Amino acid sequence: MLGGGRNLGLFLTLIGALLLISIFSPQYLSLDNAMVVALQVSFIGIASLGTAFLIISGNIDLSIGSQYAMCAVSAALLAKQLPAPLAWIAGILLGMILGLLNGLMVWRISVSPIIVTLGTLTVFRGIALRITNGFGVRNVPKAFAWVGREKFLGLPFPVWSLFVLAAIAHLILQYTKQGRHLFAFGGNRQAAEAAGINGRKLVFASFAFNGALVGLSAVLAASRFGTAAPTFGTGFELDVIAAVILGGVAFTGGEGSIIGVVLAVLLLGVINSGLISTGIDPHYAQVVKGAALVIAVTLDQLTQEQQERHRKKLALLERSTS
Repeated sequence: MLGGGRNLGLFLTLIGALLLISIFSPQYLSLDNAMVVALQVSFIGIASLGTAFLIISGNIDLSIGSQYAMCAVSAALLAKQLPAPLAWIAGILLGMILGLLNGLMVWRISVSPIIVTLGTLTVFRGIALRITNGFGVRNVPKAFAWVGREKFLGLPFPVWSLFVLAAIAHLILQYTKQGRHLFAFGGNRQAAEAAGINGRKLVFASFAFNGALVGLSAVLAASRFGTAAPTFGTGFELDVIAAVILGGVAFTGGEGSIIGVVLAVLLLGVINSGLISTGIDPHYAQVVKGAALVIAVTLDQLTQEQQERHRKKLALLERSTS
């Protein structure tokens, strides 16, 4: 069910972290605290699903933190002028448009997505600061807060959103033609295009999907808090990318699973909240996330090198026996 040794390792690490934290803070395993942690990780988790698709396709978007801020403040501002559902939809659509804009530039300019999205990171944050004059959006109508605070069967709507979207994303990647194309394109772009896969369409769709989920996460967060600020999403990209890479998505593309990403999101959320619960300086959470990202990328690189040596060894054996 967990789908591989990497996911099993993440699951066992998650269980171990929960048990260790509970020794120093027994109340941590209470149902109320579990609800709080689930809600906290849901916003990062939703965005991580889109970023997983994007990195599997061989791309990356470093501007998602700024997109998050821009979508949140835009939705909150529109909620003062429009019915709440229209403001929610506008925030999600804005995220999709921003993602699509990044995808268009990455494809058209043929420059590394790291460079392109590093530039738009600053642009989007600057726009968010400009349209709010650097201040948070307050006095948002109560109707706007409904979707972020509503509960169904005891679970907040953002948590349900993460579960449902994760299930859909898993099915798309594992059981659809589009999912197979995504893995193929990320693994070997030239071979995928030679096989007839439309690379431009795939890149646009991946960036747009990622942006839409960032927009959804931002709208849910702004709705939950009943406010939005241009400083929203600072460091958001690190949290999301760390969870995706730690979850087993290869930074070079072509590999990964949604189950691993969700487990990594939960693990990082537990570590972050657990440090606070046990009275440890919460700044250490940043150290843990950064270290986890470096370790995950290193392990990924070592695994690829090992696989490459194995392929060369097999090729030499075949040549010697022919």
